[in-house]
Amino acid sequence: MDVATVVRDARDGDERAWRTLVEAYGPRLRLVARRFRIPPDQVGDLLQATWLQLFSGIDRLQCPEAVGAWLAVTMRRFCLRAVTGRDRECPVTGMDEWLPQPGAAPDAGLLRDEQAASVRRALARLPERQRRLLWQMATDPDARYAEISARLDMPVGAIGPTRARALGRLRRLLLDEERATHFAHR
Repeated sequence: MDVATVVRDARDGDERAWRTLVEAYGPRLRLVARRFRIPPDQVGDLLQATWLQLFSGIDRLQCPEAVGAWLAVTMRRFCLRAVTGRDRECPVTGMDEWLPQPGAAPDAGLLRDEQAASVRRALARLPERQRRLLWQMATDPDARYAEISARLDMPVGAIGPTRARALGRLRRLLLDEERATHFAHR
């Protein structure tokens, strides 16, 4: 499959091209949701929001051959919002911030490194129990709660609430750092 051609055909309204994209990338997007432990009844909504983002902004996609990566990032962001409780409804606007910008490609590695460093700093500021839980869930996404409970000596019933608090705190720490960086560069 020539991805760039399929994306261009979908952009031109070819229904078959859209079906091809959904068949090719749908399973990968479901896997993203599974890694976030999104409840099955929510996965469909997040998939729909992701495809709607692509549909509404496909004419602005600058690298059609990278549509798979774009879809995965978009789905991850919707999943993260669902997990942290932010934006219970999936927005369908604001796609421009996720589209590659002209001249941004050479900086992509640097940006990724800065983001990773920011996450590491925020994780280091979490209480140890929350940090260990997030680490377990990130490094073994298929582990069952019973396994995590045994590894961390944590009651099964405490895993979900601790995870929610940890992700909420991590989000706040990252937002605080982003604001501080933004104001420092003004």
